[in-house]
Amino acid sequence: MGGQACVVYGAAEFSRDIDLVVACDSKNLSCLRAAIDDLQADCIAVPPFEQGFLEKGQAVHFRCRHPEATNMRVDVMSKMRGLDDFGALWARRTTQTALLQEE
Repeated sequence: MGGQACVVYGAAEFSRDIDLVVACDSKNLSCLRAAIDDLQADCIAVPPFEQGFLEKGQAVHFRCRHPEATNMRVDVMSKMRGLDDFGALWARRTTQTALLQEE
């Protein structure tokens, strides 16, 4: 999905945003709200961050103000047109492990 996928597959693109597809249940959205708060992110467009809008397939967009993520955009959705539901997407996810180098 966008720039992060380009990086994973070796392209030299980075879009300064990340698209998240999330399970749309109240417990998960509560955890997501805490993460958004930690990023000091503001909702920058309609609709507001509410479960009902995500269930309808609308995306919610945030811009981060945290010093380590300044101006990074986070786009949150629970459904994407033309793709399987979250459960099917999760079942075929790919996990990337970061390699950390000691200095």
